Amino acid sequence: MFVERVALDVVPPDARIAQATVDAVLARLARDHEGMPRALRAGFLEMEQRQPCLAAYVAHELSELQLPEVQAEAYFLSVLVFRAFEDAFGARLARVELPDINRALTRLIADSELRAEHVRGATYSEDAIAVGQPALLCCMRAHIDRAVDHRPALAWESLDRFYESLLVMVLVLTQAVASNVLARLDAAPDHSS
Repeated sequence: MFVERVALDVVPPDARIAQATVDAVLARLARDHEGMPRALRAGFLEMEQRQPCLAAYVAHELSELQLPEVQAEAYFLSVLVFRAFEDAFGARLARVELPDINRALTRLIADSELRAEHVRGATYSEDAIAVGQPALLCCMRAHIDRAVDHRPALAWESLDRFYESLLVMVLVLTQAVASNVLARLDAAPDHSS
């Protein structure tokens, strides 16, 4: 058996987002095509309230995108990721701070470097993240592929760069669930004696 070296943590089963949650978030966002901008705005406002550091990070990354169509797709995906975690975990989702985001970005970079150094051929951190959050990553990829197929002449390269920001979101929010679960377990009284 071949074991690939990675710099990413294994996602605990209780920190995974179910397909049903992703489907429910998509249904809510797409319920009314004309109402989607309002639903997205409300989702982003909720991110600003519940996860202000993460919202500031996402807003900065979105501001780097020049094409409105690419920015719109990136905005949609950002709200989708946030809503999926919020709907799946609610109060179990710890608040993300700037050091958490920086750590997730550093780990993503380190993982990419480890993979490039130790594995022949193409291997991607996205694959490792997809193992831990398959429903969410599959949905994100499907939306990006549909957008590109719908308007192939558009310069989508900047969305590829933004995709790294989405991966950071997934990593940091997954960690926020996992660390919050571990913190609650550590704080629970020991009744074994």
